[in-house]
Amino acid sequence: MLGRYLKLLSALFISVGLMASLNMANAQEAVKVTAVGEKKYQEYSSYIEASALEDAKRQAVKKVAASFPKSKKRMFKDLEDSIYENIDDFVIEAAVQQKKNDAGTKTFKVAISALVDVDALNAFFIDNSEAGNQAAGDASDFGAIFVARVETSRKAFKVKETNVSKSESQSTLTEESASDGTTSLDSTNTKTMDVNQSGGSSERKRDAVEYEASLELSQEMASAVEEQLVDAGFEPMDAEDLADEFDLPYLEDIVDQGMLRKNGSFSKKLIKQYKTAAIDAGWTFLGMGSVDIGTPAVDEVRGTVKVPAKVSFKVWMISDGRAKTVASVRPKVVYGQDSGDAGVAEVNAYNDAVVFAMDTVVSQLQQKGLR
Repeated sequence: MLGRYLKLLSALFISVGLMASLNMANAQEAVKVTAVGEKKYQEYSSYIEASALEDAKRQAVKKVAASFPKSKKRMFKDLEDSIYENIDDFVIEAAVQQKKNDAGTKTFKVAISALVDVDALNAFFIDNSEAGNQAAGDASDFGAIFVARVETSRKAFKVKETNVSKSESQSTLTEESASDGTTSLDSTNTKTMDVNQSGGSSERKRDAVEYEASLELSQEMASAVEEQLVDAGFEPMDAEDLADEFDLPYLEDIVDQGMLRKNGSFSKKLIKQYKTAAIDAGWTFLGMGSVDIGTPAVDEVRGTVKVPAKVSFKVWMISDGRAKTVASVRPKVVYGQDSGDAGVAEVNAYNDAVVFAMDTVVSQLQQKGLR
């Protein structure tokens, strides 16, 4: 039975939670940015303008790459020259906003509004990675367990305040006396001064948050992530096959039998079971991650509805019966936004969290030449 696993890239994504479906088509298609290019010259010509425009396009792509995960930034740097040589494959629109020719410094500058095709960049990274250059059936086995939860209630505690005040009062008595030898006159003058000081401290308790699982949406997420793995050059397999072969709990068992910890993570026992199964199945990679979706709130600055999503993910490489960490996404909060629909904002949050996690992990594996 192990033979059929050795020629397949395995992807098991068990995800729990959410109140909206995932639309992967909403992932990173194109990003609009502004950029400025320049070209110094000895003698001005139309060539100088064209060169400055090319530089502006390069600056636009570089600006988009600045938002990439660290591992993808390294890939971008490695392939930067090749990307610039084919800049029009990645900048699908460049509208000139302003031109300026400084004859004093002999510098021509141009400002543009550019549309950068992020999917084209991702495809270029994949084509130049180990995984992207493999034939069908040659990829490493890869299994992943992905947990997602949705916030159902939140109890916020009021801030406990302690006020301290201090008050002092001070009086001054002045006496004066005068005499003309036969009669005397005495007078008294009293001054009062009050001093007040205030201060104190405040204490806030952590909000009590509860989450709920969703089997249906977990299955939808599994399909979406498999699609992304395929786009990255991998060949996923059905997760249920692994559960059948090694007597692991099915998705509904994990949800119904409460196999998750209170914070949404897997128990150490369940993690060990999956690691053992991955070793027995001859897998190369095993991944585990989680996504927690928060409650919709109004973004006062943008006037939109926003939903937070906290995502984390880790991938181990199975070698000689041991699991070594080769890719990792530390807890990261991303926000999904919409003009007014909380459901759409949740979908965007869920989508952005998954894309960020998988994008980071895949680029880390590509950077290390693992496949």
